[in-house]
Amino acid sequence: MTPLKKYIWLIDILLRKKDIGLTLEQIGDYWDRNDEMSEQGAFSRRSFYRHRKEISNIFGIDIECYSNGMEHRYRIADSEGNDYFRRWLMDSISVNRAVMNSKDMARYIGLENSYTGYLSVLLQAMKDNSMIRFDYMPYWSEELRHLFCFEPHALKMFEHRWYLIGRYGNNEHRIYALDRISKLEIQEETFQRDARFNLTEMFEDTYGIIIDDKPAERILLKVESYQANYLRSLPLHSSQYEKEKNNDYSVFSLRLRPTFDFRQKLLSFGSSVEVLEPERLRNEMKEEAYLLLRKYQEGE
Repeated sequence: MTPLKKYIWLIDILLRKKDIGLTLEQIGDYWDRNDEMSEQGAFSRRSFYRHRKEISNIFGIDIECYSNGMEHRYRIADSEGNDYFRRWLMDSISVNRAVMNSKDMARYIGLENSYTGYLSVLLQAMKDNSMIRFDYMPYWSEELRHLFCFEPHALKMFEHRWYLIGRYGNNEHRIYALDRISKLEIQEETFQRDARFNLTEMFEDTYGIIIDDKPAERILLKVESYQANYLRSLPLHSSQYEKEKNNDYSVFSLRLRPTFDFRQKLLSFGSSVEVLEPERLRNEMKEEAYLLLRKYQEGE
């Protein structure tokens, strides 16, 4: 069994007792009752502390020790960092363990495709601050590009696609889709990570993966009542709030850059979403709707 499986197992059992946690004796009992784990030998305090340290280093998930007045217990600590990433990671771990424990259930779980090629290699390069080289075929071109001495600073998932964020030397950060990358290799050269780089701040005013020169501005969306429920449960942006609500529609306010991927998202809602402000974005959506109508009218 690989150490990674042991880490995932430990995180999973602690997630089941998220608030009260477990004592070392209780963790040992879980270990002994699990055939796969008990085959690896007896549970030990020393191995637990080693796993605990590696889980923090690899996943950024801290296992804290606290006392309830009678005994010492261990639980997953609350995170002050990237809480969205942490929730995604822990949910993935829970699903992984559930499927592994009941493999016959895998046929009842449907997942969307997500290309993860080179993901583990990139994580290793990021961890070691190693430069990389790779070939890249842009979506908008058929000309293969050869890139080298590239500093991989971050990874971001958007709409089931992974993207690499990095730069050459002191140039601006660039974004590359992993499913368009080939022949990726880690180079011997290393780089000094910029302590000022903040992935959350980089995409703070954006909907998706595109960053342009447009300033963030207030956007008002008039949304039909049935579609409004969707936006309440899954907001388009962290700045979103409901400004007005009645039986027929709601008005949502957001503050972000009206980038191409945001406009594409608005178009996916069809006639159930109308841009009220700003006027420039409203006109752009009106022009898109006109061009779409012309396409469907051609040949009639």
